[in-house]
Amino acid sequence: MVDNIRKILISTFVLVIGLIASMCGRGVEEARPNIIIIMIDDMGWKDFGEAGSTYYETPNIDKLSREGIRFTKGYSSAPVCSPSRGALLTGKYPGRTKFTTVWNQSDAPIDKESVLHTVSKQGEKNGRLNFNYRFEEGLHYHSLPLSETTFADVLSENGYMTGYIGKWHCGWDEKFWPDKRGFQYAEGYRTIPVRTPHFGRAAIGNVAGMSDLQPDDYVGDKLTDKAVEFIKLNGNSDKPFMLMFSHYLVHGPLEGKDDYVEKYKNLPATDQNKPVYAAMMQSVDESVGRLMQALEGAGIEENTIVIFTSDNGGLVPATSNYPLLGGKSYLFEAGMRVPFLVRWKGKILPMVDEKNRVMQTDIFPTLLDIANIQKPGDHQFDGHSIYPLLLNEKNWSQEPVFFHFPHYTHATSPATAIIDNNWKLIRFYNNFEDEQLLLFDLESDPYELSDLSDSRADKLKRLSALMQEYLDNTGGEMPLPNPDFDDSKPVQLDKNRYYRQAVRERTERERLLNEK
Repeated sequence: MVDNIRKILISTFVLVIGLIASMCGRGVEEARPNIIIIMIDDMGWKDFGEAGSTYYETPNIDKLSREGIRFTKGYSSAPVCSPSRGALLTGKYPGRTKFTTVWNQSDAPIDKESVLHTVSKQGEKNGRLNFNYRFEEGLHYHSLPLSETTFADVLSENGYMTGYIGKWHCGWDEKFWPDKRGFQYAEGYRTIPVRTPHFGRAAIGNVAGMSDLQPDDYVGDKLTDKAVEFIKLNGNSDKPFMLMFSHYLVHGPLEGKDDYVEKYKNLPATDQNKPVYAAMMQSVDESVGRLMQALEGAGIEENTIVIFTSDNGGLVPATSNYPLLGGKSYLFEAGMRVPFLVRWKGKILPMVDEKNRVMQTDIFPTLLDIANIQKPGDHQFDGHSIYPLLLNEKNWSQEPVFFHFPHYTHATSPATAIIDNNWKLIRFYNNFEDEQLLLFDLESDPYELSDLSDSRADKLKRLSALMQEYLDNTGGEMPLPNPDFDDSKPVQLDKNRYYRQAVRERTERERLLNEK
């Protein structure tokens, strides 16, 4: 009898403890915030009002900026889209994952294997077969390797409903699509390599889950419909959600709604002077406004952290990045600096952070801290959690940041860069050894107009050593000597042309601004 009573008491005790644990578990899960990451394509660092634009009308992005933290020194991890997206997803530098450039059909067949490591011949991607390059491009993966863990993998394994809407560009073959990379729901990504679809006519049959598209539908609006539906469906679920909404806007071709384009044709332009691009930015802004309204309507505005950014700097001349130097594809500041806004109402003190240099590789570890999830034991981050910065705490130290892009673009050549304590070094690989460096003091020269490589040997030595240590540590693929290089002919796309072109573009934007 006593034994039976003891057994009953023990069973009851275990049941009560289990119920308490279950209730506590639900409480912890309910306390976890929802997460929305909004990724714009090719949006420049100052392409909204709070950052300095007076031509583009962006009231919703401006409101988001004022209600959270705007990092004026927010950086992408690459000057073009695919590697920057891979870095955000993994928290690793592109040089470490070897997913360092945009896959191009001229490089190789669509990737049917989990590993594809090929090299582009000199200038082949850009129709420059007759150009005289000293180096060929570095080796690279054409897709984000399946061996890499994404933040969606970890969040979905730890109780989050994970969603992805829009542009992917991290692998064309089905095995690399977002629904295979930790996202439980995924729509709106291209399933074949076609032009950027801004209107339905270019997207019908080419993007996942958009079977109801009509030829004249504006794709950005239809993707926003999907995002609003996701928020409504999951906003009051018994578990938190994470949504990454990746716009095709404002990537070329420049295509805006006709009535918006006409509106901007009649507004005073500045150094930013493209009505179609302005119309596209207005569509981006309206999309952001609709998402914020959906959060408010679901009553989850204060339990949702929103991160707004772009995959790389703005493309010149589609937009102007003045007074910063460069733009998309350059390792100068305007190619790497991007909008970087974080809002968490009731948790984050609204402010403008002009001091701390943050990168998109920091987002993954930050999300783990926000969600109170342990880092996967074997995962090596290059990013650092900025959670302390979000809470206005002091225990966050600035580390050097690195950029490795061993490739050619329409305007630029292979290079590596480092920023440490406001000193920036860029090493080029299409020059002679003794003329391949640019050194800038970003504190006194934020626009990179004064090269100090000949006068500050001390800084040059220190940053060169740190850069080489980074390349050795990550195993970054390097440009390869071109066996067909003709030393008797001028080299194309070397450091000097690269730099002069960026300066010319900046000067033209300055001229336009001064004319107004």
